Amino acid sequence: MTGGSAARARDIGAIALLAVGLLSPALWNRFPLIFPDSGTYLAIAFGHDYAIDRSSIYGFFLKPFVTTVPGLAGLWLGIVVQCLLFAAILWPAARLLTGSARTALVALGATILLSSLGWHAGQFMPDAFTGATVLLGWLAARRDPGAAGAPSLWLAAIAAASMHYTHIPVLLAAAFAALLAEKLLGLGWTAFGRRALAALAAAAAALLLQVGLNAAVLHRPAPAPMGSLFLYARLSEDGLIAPWLADHCGRDGPRRLCALAPSLPRGSQQLLWGGAASPITYLVWHPRVEADRWPLIEEMGQANRGAIRDRPLAFLASSARGTLRQLVHFAALDDECPVGCHDRRGGIAFALTRYRPEALPALDASRQVTDTTPKRLLRAVTTPIAILALLALPFLMAAGWRRRDRDSLGLLAAIIAGLVTNAALAGALSDVHDRYQSRVVWLAPFAALLLLARWRSNYRLIARLRTH
Repeated sequence: MTGGSAARARDIGAIALLAVGLLSPALWNRFPLIFPDSGTYLAIAFGHDYAIDRSSIYGFFLKPFVTTVPGLAGLWLGIVVQCLLFAAILWPAARLLTGSARTALVALGATILLSSLGWHAGQFMPDAFTGATVLLGWLAARRDPGAAGAPSLWLAAIAAASMHYTHIPVLLAAAFAALLAEKLLGLGWTAFGRRALAALAAAAAALLLQVGLNAAVLHRPAPAPMGSLFLYARLSEDGLIAPWLADHCGRDGPRRLCALAPSLPRGSQQLLWGGAASPITYLVWHPRVEADRWPLIEEMGQANRGAIRDRPLAFLASSARGTLRQLVHFAALDDECPVGCHDRRGGIAFALTRYRPEALPALDASRQVTDTTPKRLLRAVTTPIAILALLALPFLMAAGWRRRDRDSLGLLAAIIAGLVTNAALAGALSDVHDRYQSRVVWLAPFAALLLLARWRSNYRLIARLRTH
């Protein structure tokens, strides 16, 4: 076997081994990890559904796997492929940073064991690709667009970013933060410009893919057709909508919304998911006529723009508070199970009842549904380690700067930008939930473990060179 063939075989073996590690929480669960929203994506994959409130691309990604193989085996095939793809992103990043296959495997194994990484990688949710989007933004941005492997990395970044509309700003933030870090260490303006254009083109491609699909299916050319509803709920809870409606209703305010507003709950979660207690349930989620929802959504967008325009400082203050709250709110396996995972009227159980009833016994026997997942123990391990790693990030940045270590600074800048952008998108524009930040917080221990291994290896190399 030639050197190149041996290296490829080693990489394939390492990726397969990492995929098993990423899959281990799902295997222990006895069913792929789920969230109530998993049902939406599986319904897209199994049937002819299309999501109105999120990107459907993740469901399309699962479709060839969960439909090719019947029954429960198709579900496992989809999650195995997902873990393999995730491992194929983690491995080159770890090898680049450590320079040693053994060290990379040990560091990645520790990350899987001590963080929320595996609990997202093995879950039927596009959240599995949020952290991967950050890594791909860094890996692609550190290469010239014409260099070997760069086009493949950008294509992978486009695919990951298209899985959810929040991934697009996350990709841009990570790529540009990594580029700025390299610029500070001497990257030329021409190279900076070429890489920046590549990042913008990748984000634009993911955006156009989402907008094009929504325009074709929903006749709504927007990345998030229901975005105005979620922002309205956020602004309502923050107290910004009511003053604007009071000033404009009866004059130039949106008539339908003005008539409806007194019956809408102020709390964002009650407004969005309040069931019979919220008119949004029958006006937006389950209207008699599908087209009737969109005029109300447009009126909410008008109210959002007006409220922000009239009170920009209040909006910025509430956004900053939401961002900060989300930054410090994270917990592994924030899955709303068992209550939200076995209800046959909606969510994952409803989708399986409709499309894969033969998989229901396995779902019902899973540790998530039987409420036997040790969430307290899991969080007792992963949360303190995540906190320590987050606190270590500024010190790691300082250490990388002293070393003029371009790769480590680029990675850390991308991760910090990804963490903050993710928190802003959730906490400022939607709502604060542990799972939103948990999907990216594993990047902090990932970076800490790999960079400590990288610098330790460098010290050993320098020591050996000095002895000769």
